[in-house]
Amino acid sequence: MDRDTQVSHLMTKKVIVADLKTKFSNILTLFLDYHIYHLPVVFDDKLLGIISMTDALKYYRSGASEEDFQVEDIMTHNPKTLHANDTLAKAASILAEANFRTLPVVDDAGKIVGILSNKDLVRVLDKMLSTEE
Repeated sequence: MDRDTQVSHLMTKKVIVADLKTKFSNILTLFLDYHIYHLPVVFDDKLLGIISMTDALKYYRSGASEEDFQVEDIMTHNPKTLHANDTLAKAASILAEANFRTLPVVDDAGKIVGILSNKDLVRVLDKMLSTEE
């Protein structure tokens, strides 16, 4: 694996997602049940936004009610994305400078095909370092 390795070889392909009608309690359940920290929001499989666990905790802390909850109000709209053929170097460069820890991977039509997180990059680094020994 090197800097030109395509994101498609590194990304998580089974992506847990929410839609615009997902209730707040269901979002919390998804975070907890799947041990994830970022939840892409889709409509017809096309990426609209992303919710982080921090976004959900801020909403919870605000004291707002489940009845008033709207996914659109807490998600990051039009998040930065990657394409499956983008490189490890590009992903690392974006995440190294970003104020976020995950990049949804989309196809040319905007359909979500994967997700890449800092944790995925740490796995790559671990693999690279262990092969050096």
